[in-house]
Amino acid sequence: MIKLFRNIRQNLLNEGKTSKYFKYAIGEIVLVVIGILIALQINNWNETRKDKKKEIVFLQQIHKEFIENKAQFLSIKDFHAKSLKSCNWMIAHQPFKTVPIDSLRHHSLWSRVSYTFDPSQSSVKSLISTGAIDLIQDLELREALIGWQDLVEDYLEEEKEMREFTVSHVITFSLNNFKLYNEEERFDEVLNFDQDQFHKYLNLIARKKKMLEEILDGFSDKKYGESQSEIEKVMMAMDLMIERTN
Repeated sequence: MIKLFRNIRQNLLNEGKTSKYFKYAIGEIVLVVIGILIALQINNWNETRKDKKKEIVFLQQIHKEFIENKAQFLSIKDFHAKSLKSCNWMIAHQPFKTVPIDSLRHHSLWSRVSYTFDPSQSSVKSLISTGAIDLIQDLELREALIGWQDLVEDYLEEEKEMREFTVSHVITFSLNNFKLYNEEERFDEVLNFDQDQFHKYLNLIARKKKMLEEILDGFSDKKYGESQSEIEKVMMAMDLMIERTN
């Protein structure tokens, strides 16, 4: 009987030691888990801080790039407007019998001017090609950056068509029909055109005029229910990028 009591007492003591060890082990595990969580949190914070620094660098690059793009775009737009004005003048003042020769020279030259928008896109292409576009936290800005290349291509279709027409037809016609004396082009040769030459020349100017109107005013876009022309969309996109990256 005494032996039995001793065995029971020893078992209770052993159970107490096991319970204490179990509690200690649980405590150690909790401390390890907490340490791991803290380390992960610090790592995440460091990664977030690095990403934020990268985002700031990209935003600065985009801002600078699109300030320059907008300046170029406005210059090209101004050239289009001057060329359109000259096309309108040529059509309104034909057959040019009573106009000052200097005015004829000026507007004949500007009716042949053709430029195309050539924006820098290195920062946008770098963002997209490397997958760094996800660093941009502003969702509207991110969407504008992703759609920028397609938007520019859509706009440039009309500009390139106008430039190709100008080079292939308007300029070619001028080279073939305006004589050169002492390296100065004789714009007044138009006064000596026969009827066929004159009509062909005016038709070329009228076609160039229509192309410029579609670029500047978006006639074809609005014809098909678009609320904005391509030129307006490009301008709005650049303004958004400049504002959101400032």
